[in-house]
Amino acid sequence: MGKGTDRRAFAHSKERKNAMKQAQYSFSTGALFPYESEDALQMIRNAGFDYAELMPQAISDASEAATRKFEKTGIRLASIHYPLVMFGVLYTAHRTMREDGRQFSRDLLTMGQRMGCRVLVVHPHNPSYPGYEELLEKPVIDNLLWLADECGKRNILMAMENSPYTCSTAEKLAAYVKELGHPNIRPMVDTTEAREADQDPAAFIRACPPCHLHMSDYLGSIKHLPAGEGDTDWADVKDALGDYQGFYTLEPAYKFYLSDTQEKIRKGYEFLCEHFA
Repeated sequence: MGKGTDRRAFAHSKERKNAMKQAQYSFSTGALFPYESEDALQMIRNAGFDYAELMPQAISDASEAATRKFEKTGIRLASIHYPLVMFGVLYTAHRTMREDGRQFSRDLLTMGQRMGCRVLVVHPHNPSYPGYEELLEKPVIDNLLWLADECGKRNILMAMENSPYTCSTAEKLAAYVKELGHPNIRPMVDTTEAREADQDPAAFIRACPPCHLHMSDYLGSIKHLPAGEGDTDWADVKDALGDYQGFYTLEPAYKFYLSDTQEKIRKGYEFLCEHFA
């Protein structure tokens, strides 16, 4: 085989690799509150993204009617962030509320499976009052393990996000996931949450390789800035990720997207193309 053929084959391979990575760019609808979820998904699709992370803002977002609306946007779900508005039914020691929440979780995962979702993002639970672990903490852990089982039935990975309050370091997050001891729960990294805990995101990633990634910027005390508008060392983050095969998910704060929304989402897509191709 001649050198010209070698170069063409290499160029072809590089193009395929870049195309694969670009296909894994994603944007969170959490940045688009208070838009309806189907409108947020459509804006993400219009900006060039093939994938989105859905953060539901309403119970009905897990319904059949909502799923049909989501499908019409033409976008695929890379992931779902368990809705913040429903944390009360996931991290609760109240038996009846847990059971009510489990039905919502089943509906959520059914919708996600239908739209190709690969990851469900959850947060670490908060410790209970000392001495009341059996009453207040064990039921919450049991609920997280139940959810991981339900995700596994649908080939959805449950990603445990780092937290500046409970799992602030790579070591603490890895230890927390290990203690849960479920094969379908793996650690993920949010770059801003790492910064808020005075951790270097690249070092965090190297110490605790993530199954999923949330990306936003940080500057001083301002967090969840659009990526590229803070002082995060994105070149080092890319280097730390190595052969990472997951989604590159932009998850900035919605307050930065209340105006010129479509243009700003497009800038996010361009940021990923420039820095993570």
